[in-house]
Amino acid sequence: MNVPMIRRSFFLVSLFACAFSAVGADQQWVEVTSPHFSVATDGGDKRAREVATKFEQMRAGFGAIFAKVSVNTAPLEIVAFRNSKELRQFSPLYGGKPVELAGFFLGNGGHGSPGASQDRQYIALDLSQDSSWGTVFHEYAHLLINSNFPPSPLWFDEGFAEYCSTLKIDKKEVVLGLVKQENVEILRQGHWLRLVDLLSVGHDSQVYNRGDQRSTFYAQSWLTVHFIWSKGLMKQTSAYIRMTQDQHVPVPEAIRRSFGMEPEALQKAVEDYFSRGETTSLHAPAPTGADAIQFTSRPLNDIDVKSVMADLDYHSRDYRARGITELQQVLALQPENVTANRDLGYEAMQTRDWDKAGEYFKHAVAQDVKDPQVHYLLAMMMSRNGMGGGVPEDTETIRKELATAIALEPDYAEAYNLLGITLSARGEKEKAIEALNKAIALSPRNTGFVANLVNAYMRTQDFDRAIPVLQQLQHSSDSQTAAWAGQQIQVIENFKSAMQGRDAMVREGNGSSGALGLSETSGKNEPAETSPAKSASAGGAGPVLSMKGTLVSVECSSRPVFVVASGGKNWRLNLPPNQTLMIKGDVKAMGGNPCSLKNHGVTVSYRKSGENQGDLLSLDLE
Repeated sequence: MNVPMIRRSFFLVSLFACAFSAVGADQQWVEVTSPHFSVATDGGDKRAREVATKFEQMRAGFGAIFAKVSVNTAPLEIVAFRNSKELRQFSPLYGGKPVELAGFFLGNGGHGSPGASQDRQYIALDLSQDSSWGTVFHEYAHLLINSNFPPSPLWFDEGFAEYCSTLKIDKKEVVLGLVKQENVEILRQGHWLRLVDLLSVGHDSQVYNRGDQRSTFYAQSWLTVHFIWSKGLMKQTSAYIRMTQDQHVPVPEAIRRSFGMEPEALQKAVEDYFSRGETTSLHAPAPTGADAIQFTSRPLNDIDVKSVMADLDYHSRDYRARGITELQQVLALQPENVTANRDLGYEAMQTRDWDKAGEYFKHAVAQDVKDPQVHYLLAMMMSRNGMGGGVPEDTETIRKELATAIALEPDYAEAYNLLGITLSARGEKEKAIEALNKAIALSPRNTGFVANLVNAYMRTQDFDRAIPVLQQLQHSSDSQTAAWAGQQIQVIENFKSAMQGRDAMVREGNGSSGALGLSETSGKNEPAETSPAKSASAGGAGPVLSMKGTLVSVECSSRPVFVVASGGKNWRLNLPPNQTLMIKGDVKAMGGNPCSLKNHGVTVSYRKSGENQGDLLSLDLE
């Protein structure tokens, strides 16, 4: 079974003497498009078709080997440089110097660049090296991992990617897991890491970022994964990963409990596997039509190339400032340039300059652009503007922009996530949950998506489905996510306690349930202004109190404020930032929009924060 169609990825093979130099007059650029990829190169039409064919075969090959696995990526661009000198202009820095790499991945907190811009993904490659296609397959495997598996330790991610880098495909079969001779030569030198040290390496480790130790780390990770796969130890490995990633069990103890042996014994088993040459590979029939590919082509101009180089810089942690300057230069040359408008709009959105962001995005959309990300970012801007204290945007417009993005890219996880948030705010619970589950299926490593699913459950007091998900998040390796999950469980417990102590006049089963909650997480794994950790304050300090009165009005222009008259006083009860408010009662019968409620008898649970002020936890309509 083939992998479902992924979004069309843009691959540009470029030659620049410096990061943003003009293209020489003798360089003729052409873009060749295949069914799933678009390749631009200054090497001629034949070279472009060769590159596109390789990627089509790679995609089909993974689909044949991993029949139940799909490759679902966010907007992706791959820049393949002609030589190492050019790649170094963009390589990640360590200790102020470019890391020696044959390729690297940027985006979504993934391999190669934690901290890079999170709205887009990039693969950068050096095509001059003999192992260039192995590097291509290695980086593509990272997308396979990120799209299908929960967070894994670095050794497993890199080892699996190395395992996949030997992909071979012809008219008859696909082969994966062949011996990598360069890894064999490195391991024969005997400078092995202790297994415990290998399994403890992280992105910021010197082992991972220095040339001599880095090559050993890659080779040994490849061998360890090869051993695990060949010996049928994936079940034990999954148990090990859960222990170390979710339960924070020390590496030696996790090895003992999952593999049933001491770390030294497991290391010896891996070494014996290598010395005896027991490595085996996976074989599968070649998918039909893998060598029959249709192409179209078109010429490219200088500004097209300049905009992609600027885009790559902007999405790098180390070159973002340079990228912003380059994007501004592109926009000066071509005001309607979609890439420059998209990126500068995203940058304006990060600084909460909603007016400027809107101008950029709407200018890009006006070009009748087929880039799904432009429509997604416009919807995100309208959503965050409404949540951030400005005039709330029409959720129907947001929904339409997201529908356009998904129509252009059916596997757009971020678009499904934001659609779920939007539908939840509209009170369309089941459709919201369906969209959020789709986002999670497309991007299982994104805890922000899972947090938004929890919020959708909590809006309608669906605690039976919310609590198991929160309990799972409590074991997250991300401390902020784990803390947020614990706080939300506490909020639920406090709410239930408040309900048990309500006035006897509050009736149970009072019609359908509604909810008001304007919470939104960023949908990213790294801390953000609206990340799950920011919601943790909702647990608060002080006792949960109960009060019976009349809901005078609801102020929804910024953070919702509920004005409740009780005992001759007007209480102003705020919805804490990113906190979901539980409303029980027939909201639909009272107009359907919680923000329009007024002059209704209510019972509220809250925490007092000042004179006639408090943080609202729940509200029962009478």
